[in-house]
Amino acid sequence: MKFYVVIPARYDSTRFPGKVLANINNITMLERVFNNAKESSATEVFIATDSDKVFKSAKKYTKNVFMTSNENVNGTERVAELANILKWKADTLVINLQADMPELQHDNINLLAEKSINNDGLSTLYYDLENPKLKTSKNTVKICINEENINFCRTVEDNISDKIYKHIGIYGYYVKDLISYKLLPRSENEKDLSLEQFRFVDNGYNISAYYAVSDPGISVDSSDNLNEIRKV
Repeated sequence: MKFYVVIPARYDSTRFPGKVLANINNITMLERVFNNAKESSATEVFIATDSDKVFKSAKKYTKNVFMTSNENVNGTERVAELANILKWKADTLVINLQADMPELQHDNINLLAEKSINNDGLSTLYYDLENPKLKTSKNTVKICINEENINFCRTVEDNISDKIYKHIGIYGYYVKDLISYKLLPRSENEKDLSLEQFRFVDNGYNISAYYAVSDPGISVDSSDNLNEIRKV
């Protein structure tokens, strides 16, 4: 099975600028994510960034780091640009791994790659919401699953009948769908909730979601999250 992992790494994060280069026990968060991805079955692992700081830092441990436009509004657009730069074929499978998940291990990357084979549209992972308080936290993206469809949200009403899980920031798709994504207009949900996957959802693309093999850990959205990761 051939697939690539791409880690879009934006330095100027809205909620926590510079977090991808945050130090976690003498290694940057981005390098930790990269090393985890290297342990997967991926043919190659790439970093796509719009930051000179990130580029220079990543160059110390990989040649597979590329500069991309600062006009990309999200990670999927950045991955799509890299696919174009490297002239990947339309049937190339790509895993988009978020740069702020240093605890997500290679087993989940391999699972998503295996599940994404022959899937059109977007494939992703989810895990249990361990803490009920996370239901109302806007920083924790939720995936809502029922028999008819899959949706995403930031807050959840207590009386909702859907099964609610924590969405994991990892996506699988083919280059042909990445190319289409770049051509689609941004949906209102994508803009209002800052969730890139809604461009697929709101344009009727197939969405597939799978339960993760292992606990993916937390996404680093704040200095408190970073300190929690450092303790681990």
